[in-house]
Amino acid sequence: MAFCGELNRVQPTAIKSPTCRMPFVAAGAVTGIGSLPLTSVTSAIRSVAEFSPEVPFWPQLPQLSERESIVGQGLAIVEDLIEPRNEGYGYQVKEGRLDSVLEILHGSRGELTSANAAGFGAFEEGLSSGFFRSAVAVKGQIEGPITLSAYLFHQGQPFLSDPALFAAIAFHVSQIICWQIDRLKSAGLPVLVFVDEPALCLDTAIASTVSEEQRLNALGATLEDARIRGAYAGLHCCAARPLELMCRARPDIISFDAHQGLDLFFADWHALDFVHQGGTVAYGIVPTRPGLNAVDSASIFIRWLKAASLAGDPQKFAQRAMITATCGLGLLNTSAVAESFSVAHSVSKLIRSLAGSPELD
Repeated sequence: MAFCGELNRVQPTAIKSPTCRMPFVAAGAVTGIGSLPLTSVTSAIRSVAEFSPEVPFWPQLPQLSERESIVGQGLAIVEDLIEPRNEGYGYQVKEGRLDSVLEILHGSRGELTSANAAGFGAFEEGLSSGFFRSAVAVKGQIEGPITLSAYLFHQGQPFLSDPALFAAIAFHVSQIICWQIDRLKSAGLPVLVFVDEPALCLDTAIASTVSEEQRLNALGATLEDARIRGAYAGLHCCAARPLELMCRARPDIISFDAHQGLDLFFADWHALDFVHQGGTVAYGIVPTRPGLNAVDSASIFIRWLKAASLAGDPQKFAQRAMITATCGLGLLNTSAVAESFSVAHSVSKLIRSLAGSPELD
């Protein structure tokens, strides 16, 4: 596998797309961030097929089990060697078990299991049985190395504060990504894998010995591994003002909270250059809250259209656009699934009417 644990790895000056990568056309495609507020795997797969048929994703089910949380999935490989912290957020390595944790992380094969990702196996079965006949691409996701390292502590300090510990987490995350890609490629469709990094904009002082550049290099190397495997590398971050950092990591797809940050996006030259250079943008423009209705769709689209028109040719932006909720739906009530995706599809229809016939990626 291509991932290098060296934090100083130099990033390429441009995104290199493997010739074997299948073309993917965005043009308003709808997908989910990852989590759904369901406790039945069968119901979750049916919901994905019903509400995200074009770009289906394997569902994470945090209300089914704490292991199904995106952090729980990332740290499941060492769950017997860590414990919840007594104070603050996250987990800590049990006394005297650090060497064992590092050995396991460096030996990671990236496998997700039915115990911590029940939706993945069910999603695979659905793909192989033709359950997602309308799919033009498939999507996977996992917590990124920066955020996962910020959640795991040793002797009161996060793994993100130590280059060797951070590198071990980054290697493990890359293995999870590559494992997903290898499994999802069997569908014969383009594979999108999104890395979730809510801690991307964390104050550098919190990780004083791992610089911002080192963190971005490690994240960029993880995204590059996804490309080398033939997938499209997405980067999701719902933090405030993440755009410059996201672009520096060089993903293929940027996924952000466009409900809060839409105007900032179209005013940011890093973001605009990303699109002009061929990048795709997953606009998280549908608020992750209950009580949405069809009336919201037109106002959301008009807001997007006005902002895009001020920044350039809205048709070009529409051709490179995907539509999502601002964040995962896993902590809402079950009715929010239909509400959120209904609005997303209504916005998508308007985006597509504007996009026309875009060129293939």
